[in-house]
Amino acid sequence: MSASRAKNIGKNSFVSIFSQLLIIVAGFFSQRVINIKLGTELVGLNGVISNVIAVFSVSELGLSTAIVFHLYRALAEGREEKIAALMNLYRKAYCVIAGVITLLGLIFLPFFHLFTKENHFELSYVRLIYFLWLIKTVLGYLLSYKRSILIADQKEYISSLLAMMATILQYFSIIVIILLGGKYEWALSLSILFDVIMNSVMITYVNKTYPYLRKYQRHHDDKGLAQSVFFDVKNLFATRIAQKFLGCTDNLILSRFINLSIVGFYSNYCLITQSLINVMQALSGALQPTIGNLIVEEDRDRDQELLQAFTFVFFFLAAVITCGVAGMASVFVGDIWLGEEFLLPVPTVFFLSVNCMLYVMSLPIGAFVSVSGLFQFEKKIALSAAIVNLVLSLALVRPLGLPGVLAGTLAAYVILIVGKSVGFCQIYLRKACGRYLLQLLEYIALSVTEAVACVFLAEKLCGEFTIFGFLGALVICVILPCGINGLLFYRTKRTQSLLLLIKKYVQNAKKTP
Repeated sequence: MSASRAKNIGKNSFVSIFSQLLIIVAGFFSQRVINIKLGTELVGLNGVISNVIAVFSVSELGLSTAIVFHLYRALAEGREEKIAALMNLYRKAYCVIAGVITLLGLIFLPFFHLFTKENHFELSYVRLIYFLWLIKTVLGYLLSYKRSILIADQKEYISSLLAMMATILQYFSIIVIILLGGKYEWALSLSILFDVIMNSVMITYVNKTYPYLRKYQRHHDDKGLAQSVFFDVKNLFATRIAQKFLGCTDNLILSRFINLSIVGFYSNYCLITQSLINVMQALSGALQPTIGNLIVEEDRDRDQELLQAFTFVFFFLAAVITCGVAGMASVFVGDIWLGEEFLLPVPTVFFLSVNCMLYVMSLPIGAFVSVSGLFQFEKKIALSAAIVNLVLSLALVRPLGLPGVLAGTLAAYVILIVGKSVGFCQIYLRKACGRYLLQLLEYIALSVTEAVACVFLAEKLCGEFTIFGFLGALVICVILPCGINGLLFYRTKRTQSLLLLIKKYVQNAKKTP
């Protein structure tokens, strides 16, 4: 790993994680204000709207992933005209996509209320909030496409800082406006303005950093480039459809078959798990450009070593996350953040913690599959997972309620992890996948066992809630998985390989001033 790559990993990781942590804190304050002042139903309404519009965003087709994949090699080779041609293609495609999302969103507008069962909002208010979210999404596509060159060029920390500033300003406006007696739609309108400002700053920075983008603004590469990109897009389209339905169907099913209130309760807990997932995605995203640049060199033995090292790191983090969510989420929601009336049953919360852990465990293999260009194989796995999720969720939502929907999600995550692991090992690494799958099974089993122990110990040792009891439970949920996993794996080859990789990274980072 070169010194510049090592430096970029550190910078991207630090800024991405730091920005996510600030966003998390602001997000919890914002959602508390909405829950307390405006009610859980509005939280549920926001969740359903964002899921519906996310389904329309499937028209993006996976274009961003395909463009970034092609940008890795173009940037590595310094081919300015090809980079500009890719970005020009990206700009035109995103204008079309924004138009498609606008059209679909407006067509669906008269029917959206059919997905909001048992709510007390006026129809005009529901449609206004929906329309504002649609505008916010469309403007995001029109203004944010240049972020891709920063990602591919290992400068994601720039876009992370700008996104952090925009999001924190949005949360701050929601808190202030609602506390002063203002309306939620005012705050949502202001958040659109902040998005436009920060995206404009990013566009200005990209134009200044990559002046050849403006120099070749009208440049178009040969038809082979567009055909190559859209061949990948064709395969990614099915993948994106599957991912959208996997991520968006839970709230829609709960809202349609139960009510908006349960979506609100679920969304509160999802804010906790999604915040943790966002931090892990920030870490994975910071690593992904470096992985992409290394994949270009086609050193498969080194790539296998990196996959195992990254998976081991994410296992340690996933174990702590699982224990923390299972043992602490309800205490946090009931006694610190919102109140006991917002609690979900303990088994449901444990189910949610396991799903969170599985998602985090899928990030390393997902990153490697994405940057290696295995789009045709990935679509089959994603479609299978989405179908299983939808079928199981619909079959189990009436008899089991929310746990039934979570069971469908769990099954889908298992399919994704196993399928991507098999595909990457056999197709790209050209090696058997059994050893890697056994390691994953070992990691998942350990994380679940440790979470059960943490729930038991936190309840027995910390007793009634006090600030010291909460801190004690927090210590248990961190120390127990770290201690057990440290003792089990300290002398293993995978730990020694990881330590060696970290040592190389530190040495390389020191070489760069």
